[in-house]
Amino acid sequence: MAVQPAYPRYIKSIEYASMTSLLQDFRRTLEHECGGYIHQLDNVNAAMIISDLCVFLGLSAENRCKILGAQAATFIDSMMSESARSMVKH
Repeated sequence: MAVQPAYPRYIKSIEYASMTSLLQDFRRTLEHECGGYIHQLDNVNAAMIISDLCVFLGLSAENRCKILGAQAATFIDSMMSESARSMVKH
């Protein structure tokens, strides 16, 4: 399911603040349509997808946290920390 914005938006030549706002709006739309926080959606972890997209786009950690929201950012960071700890143990 692709979430479409209420009005057309273009990414070409967009400033980072606008891109952050765009992705933050996307997260809020997902949460609204699915009735929960993005890290609680069934069958897909949208928080991980959005986090990966932020990293791919080269956004700062601060902007990634703004886009994800505090709860999802904490969730992703704890998952990544746990994953790193388990890799070190093995």
